[in-house]
Amino acid sequence: MRTDMLERHELEAFLTLAEELHFGRTAERLHVSTARISQTIRKLERRVGVPLFTRTSRRVELSPVGRRLRDDLRPAWAAVNAAVAHAIETGRGFTGTLQVCFTGAAAGQLLVGATDLFRERHPDCDVRIREAQLAELMPWLRDGEVDLALATFPV
Repeated sequence: MRTDMLERHELEAFLTLAEELHFGRTAERLHVSTARISQTIRKLERRVGVPLFTRTSRRVELSPVGRRLRDDLRPAWAAVNAAVAHAIETGRGFTGTLQVCFTGAAAGQLLVGATDLFRERHPDCDVRIREAQLAELMPWLRDGEVDLALATFPV
């Protein structure tokens, strides 16, 4: 068994404490006790062999080694979180093509704005927008020709 590998909860505790510089806020953010954060950081410091934080009763600061570890870990941690988020989105169906239609110019303008935001948040999902006549909406939705329709009542 490798002893140099860090576990997810250790990374998360370290990086959160490095950001918050407060054990209580770190514990609150991670939904664990302050004692748990303290134990995790002490264990991590024993494994690394040097203090990662300097602590007083009033202050918590990163040590030089702690700053370096934080700077080295941040990009990798962000990439891991992005990969997990991408997997979750893919599992929820945020890939492929979303077919959307609308009726009326105002609905079209609203839909274009919403589509831009959706594309930013879900770049792996293509969105295709087209205008429809009221009589086309229900048949298109029933047949699966469109996934979503923006229209005014009575539809």
